[in-house]
Amino acid sequence: MEVKLIAVDIDGTLITPDKRITPRVRDILRYVENKGIMVSLVTGRLYPTCKKYALELGLSGPCVIYQGAMIIDHKTDKVLHELRIPKDKALEIVRYSRENNLSLNVYMDQFTFYTEKPNRYSILDAQLNEVELQVVKNLEDIITDDPLKLMFVEDPKTISKLEEIFSSLDEEITALTSLPQFLEIVNKNATKADALKWIADRFNIKREEIMAIGDSHNDIPMIEWAGIGVAMGNADEKVKNSADFITLSNTEDGVAYAIELLIIQNLDLDRIYV
Repeated sequence: MEVKLIAVDIDGTLITPDKRITPRVRDILRYVENKGIMVSLVTGRLYPTCKKYALELGLSGPCVIYQGAMIIDHKTDKVLHELRIPKDKALEIVRYSRENNLSLNVYMDQFTFYTEKPNRYSILDAQLNEVELQVVKNLEDIITDDPLKLMFVEDPKTISKLEEIFSSLDEEITALTSLPQFLEIVNKNATKADALKWIADRFNIKREEIMAIGDSHNDIPMIEWAGIGVAMGNADEKVKNSADFITLSNTEDGVAYAIELLIIQNLDLDRIYV
């Protein structure tokens, strides 16, 4: 079936470790857009960096940020859809982070985040999103309404343990890693798969007409849900096992390679091997 929407994760997928979009990936995304295929960036990041890459590539699909908690038309900056974490649940997680001496970031809007206990991983988050780190005395003072996202920022070993705890802890939230140092917590209905469902409904696109490409655990829902789910070559085995196709790594133009084989050449998945 003809693909009408391509969903692309940013970190570890669209961009290289030094935050570049390679010429081959840039060219292929512009090419498919010119052919009438919508491309959306689907990320855990804040809006400004998502918008920057979307404008650079000339994409027509909306920006999905915070895993799926907010969808924004980057051409007008209009918020199209949002789902937040209940305030009382967010405050419980803040208390948990304090009792266990963990660093937690809180995201109330699409432009910045707050933390009580900055560390090198929260600094990394600020650098990746090109925003200033907002350090506050009490996160409770910031959470005056339902937040969009919470994120634990700790060493990968701690994050792995927290993912096990929070992935099955509560029916109101979902928790998945994006980078090994980040455990992102959003509304249970705000996964990347949920965001693709919303976009598909809005633009009258069938599930079978969607390709999703990603590399991290937070990409698994959309990889499994999309008609064609693609895992990057640099993804771990859990992500690869969720995919229909494994492409090359983000340093080897993996996004372009998958699109060239599966869309432009229109080859059958059963006949493709990497």
